[in-house]
Amino acid sequence: MAIICRSQGLLFIMVPRTGCTAIGDLLCKELGGKFLPEDDILDARGVALLRYKHNTLSQLFEHGLLTAQEKARLFTFTCVRNPFDSLVSLYVKLSSTYQSLLEDNTAFVHRDPGYIDEMNWCRTHTFDEWLERRYAPRRVLRVFKRRRRASMFSQYIDGADYVMRFERLQDDFDEVLRRVGLPRLDIPVFNATPDRVPDYRVYYSDRSRRLVESVFRADLTRDGYRF
Repeated sequence: MAIICRSQGLLFIMVPRTGCTAIGDLLCKELGGKFLPEDDILDARGVALLRYKHNTLSQLFEHGLLTAQEKARLFTFTCVRNPFDSLVSLYVKLSSTYQSLLEDNTAFVHRDPGYIDEMNWCRTHTFDEWLERRYAPRRVLRVFKRRRRASMFSQYIDGADYVMRFERLQDDFDEVLRRVGLPRLDIPVFNATPDRVPDYRVYYSDRSRRLVESVFRADLTRDGYRF
């Protein structure tokens, strides 16, 4: 999903766990923002070709939701977050915060059976075990030895005019609005993760820290994040 504010010349690319829901809600309420797309795009069999949430610029182009000409008239912004911190929030949401949603058949977690499987698995496994399972699968020895490379953000920030940081979200959002000549807006607290300990470092062992440093080396280097 992206949020487009055509009258204000803004396009917000939403990145998971970066405060995007709060900013998206604010853009819709205060600046006439619209979801892009407004719902999942399905094929003739009902299979999702494009989910309505967390899409990249290239996906918006590919599915005809945005043209290069329109994009050129928009100030495109997005957000990144320390991968160490982001992974803790994801694990806590899967293992605890979202567990009550399993009883609600209309909840978003039921859109992807794989997501439910991961939630059930996380409920009985530690953070370290989850990281090993997700990023260092022993069933493929060569991949395990190479420490599979990944990126949380590169696909989202490609083509962005401004990249905010979660750690200074209000200040960076102020700068976005300043650049397009709009007054300051306070970001509301939205979709918090109350079940987690604020300091992400307490969740990590030396091994899991090294794993994340290896897998997300590109993100850590590019954005200057560290443990």
